[in-house]
Amino acid sequence: MTRKLKKGGYTAILSVIVIAAVVILNMIVGRLPEKVRQWDMSSTQIYTLGGTTRDLLAALDKDVTIYVVANPESVDKRITSFLKRYEDLSGHIKVVTVDSVLHPDQVKKLKAEDNTLLVSCDSTNKTETIALADIIKMDEMSYYYYGQAKETEFDGEGQLTGAISHITSDVQKTVYVTEGHGETALGATVSDMLKKSSLTVTSLNLLTGGGIPEDCELLLLNAPSADLAKDEKEMISKYLNSGGNVMILAGYSDKDRPNLNALINDYGLNLENGLAADTKSFYQNNPYYIFPSIQAGSEITNGIDTKSAALVLQSAALTQKKDLPEGVEVTAFMQTSDGGMLVTADKQTKGTYILGAVSVKTLDSGSARLTVLSTPSLIDEGLNTSFSNLTNLRLFMNAVTANFDDVSNVSIPSKSLEVTYNTVTHGGMWGILFIFVIPVVTLAAGLVIWLKRRRL
Repeated sequence: MTRKLKKGGYTAILSVIVIAAVVILNMIVGRLPEKVRQWDMSSTQIYTLGGTTRDLLAALDKDVTIYVVANPESVDKRITSFLKRYEDLSGHIKVVTVDSVLHPDQVKKLKAEDNTLLVSCDSTNKTETIALADIIKMDEMSYYYYGQAKETEFDGEGQLTGAISHITSDVQKTVYVTEGHGETALGATVSDMLKKSSLTVTSLNLLTGGGIPEDCELLLLNAPSADLAKDEKEMISKYLNSGGNVMILAGYSDKDRPNLNALINDYGLNLENGLAADTKSFYQNNPYYIFPSIQAGSEITNGIDTKSAALVLQSAALTQKKDLPEGVEVTAFMQTSDGGMLVTADKQTKGTYILGAVSVKTLDSGSARLTVLSTPSLIDEGLNTSFSNLTNLRLFMNAVTANFDDVSNVSIPSKSLEVTYNTVTHGGMWGILFIFVIPVVTLAAGLVIWLKRRRL
């Protein structure tokens, strides 16, 4: 055998070994979990599953099948990659692709719709349908005015975790929201989050509706600008004394609300006549835009990052009565700093004021629970859309689900797909540095280097 032939043989054998190694490596990588094969480099971590989802999947004891019903070529890769994260985290999760073009008969058999996720659990015989368009949301107005498709939000985790929780649980609670007192309607985001936690929301006029229905699990009053009628106050008191749950987002009002105040007083709290301000913890030089102090140790604040912030605007102020009614225990979970202030038309009173509290009254059998938030701005749609990193909605949903022993807060807000720009929020010295100093220094350095090179 010639030396040239030997060399060629070695080269061929080495090539075969390299190719085999690459094939084996690809096979090994292909079997690795999605989170290992693909790192989440997105700016808002759209592929990263949070603690709520991880806890739900860890406790999952029923098999769930997620059918991707669509033309596989038209499904956004971000959605398919995201679904694999769920499959990696739980052996009870299975993702199946149903080609709606090649197998329309299978789509019909599943009673599914095209371009959707069908989340199904055989054990409970329940299904939930999620439109793909509800996962990657588009700005319809941008397309209408400019003819450009603009992505705004990724709601994969919120939609899918909520669907899995709903179909694997037999729990379904009803929340009645009062009307007839100038209440503010719940925003789309809050309504969606309540639905994700298997809570059915129904409007209720206490007077025309004939009272509080027997299936009411929680009565919610959202920013009533007018007072309760005396009969309505008695209805709510009777409901509470029978072990009911009431939640009031009181808000500031320039109208007297003696019956509403009397209801709150019965549970150890005073709704002060004035606006809350904070001279130490506020936003953009406005003491009425308060960053409240979140009290640790409360079931409502559990799981909330202490580094994050809530923001409330134009809030009323609450105080605790010195002598609590018999059997009543009050726990504040949100308040001003010690630089707080109650502002009325004629004076300003310094102090620390409560912005959110839970009052529990022990009854002969069970207990009554009244949750009072001093401002509806906590769940304001515009505020929470503008500041997506606030903990406002998490606080609200924790406060809602704390009324139930068998309901957890699995409501996860969508994640923004908007392009984030680095901006200098305040000018001054920083503006001079970036606009003048750095460019001038860079040009001067370039000129010096050019001159030196020219002399060589």
